[in-house]
Amino acid sequence: MQPRRAAGPVTITVKNLPAELHRRLRARAAQHRRSLNSEVVACLAATVMAERVDPEALLARARLLRREIAGRLTDTALSRLKSRGRS
Repeated sequence: MQPRRAAGPVTITVKNLPAELHRRLRARAAQHRRSLNSEVVACLAATVMAERVDPEALLARARLLRREIAGRLTDTALSRLKSRGRS
């Protein structure tokens, strides 16, 4: 027998939440103009759904960018690099 899967959003209860963590979550929620629940969902999604970074690929990209700017980062080079991939 396979476990049932929820068709939509699921409700969970968080127990024994430290007061300081609750205070910080409330402050973040206010800063982002979200409800406490929406802030908790956003924090969980950002943490759990984050993509893993391949360190070797990241280093290769950094090396390529360093070669392209040849040790000098001008405003023009920075603008060109920032606009890459934005279409």
